[in-house]
Amino acid sequence: MQQQRPAQYQGLYLVTADGKVLASHQNFKSYKTWPREVLADLRPGLTAFGPVKPRAAPPADPLPERGVGVRKAGSRCLAVFLRYSITGIPLRELPNPTIDSLVLSAGEFRTLAPAKAAAGAGWELPEAVGRKFSRILGPGDEDTMPRPAEVGSVRFVGKVKSVENNIASLTYEGEIAGAHETQSNKGKCHGKAKLTGTGAFDMKAGRLLSLVWVFEGTYVAPPPYDKPARAFSAVVEWRHDRPGK
Repeated sequence: MQQQRPAQYQGLYLVTADGKVLASHQNFKSYKTWPREVLADLRPGLTAFGPVKPRAAPPADPLPERGVGVRKAGSRCLAVFLRYSITGIPLRELPNPTIDSLVLSAGEFRTLAPAKAAAGAGWELPEAVGRKFSRILGPGDEDTMPRPAEVGSVRFVGKVKSVENNIASLTYEGEIAGAHETQSNKGKCHGKAKLTGTGAFDMKAGRLLSLVWVFEGTYVAPPPYDKPARAFSAVVEWRHDRPGK
């Protein structure tokens, strides 16, 4: 597509199934007229394509295993959400969130649960598993996200708060910090966050039922944009069954 529109850096493309670009849009004159400008640029491509019949596709979940259930070989896909925190402004004006996923193998996921589900029992998660949560340190895209090997420090611990009717209530806490060299290679971005979490463990079935981890952190961009540090929040969640089941 870029070869067919070499002057266009990014934007919208109207493309056939075999890759032919029929129309595209990049620059606009004003935010007020932008929707009309987009339609004006793309409509010739639609005309060149010809009549388009309405699709009869039923609605479907494109990521049915994200944040719920057990995947093949016992792995789990945790749902991840990140967003910069800006105080003093209406919620509707907050920047868009980062929506991500984190897959843990069956063995890695087991470390999120206690080996002994007795009230007061505690355990520490393996460092290698904690490093997997590095993606919560970059509330943007992969250019701001430290990789597991770039985590400088991490410590997550869990505790069985109470047990009732064979269901153990779990709590989690900890800290994680890391840095990542951005694509520009002009400096590293840094992130750190504190964890507060809860979970539920079925003692009879020997499995986690759900978990919700909340992170409060700060992100520092590479120089010269490294001041001030920006506050952000992250949520990691998963449940064994869908709501209502």
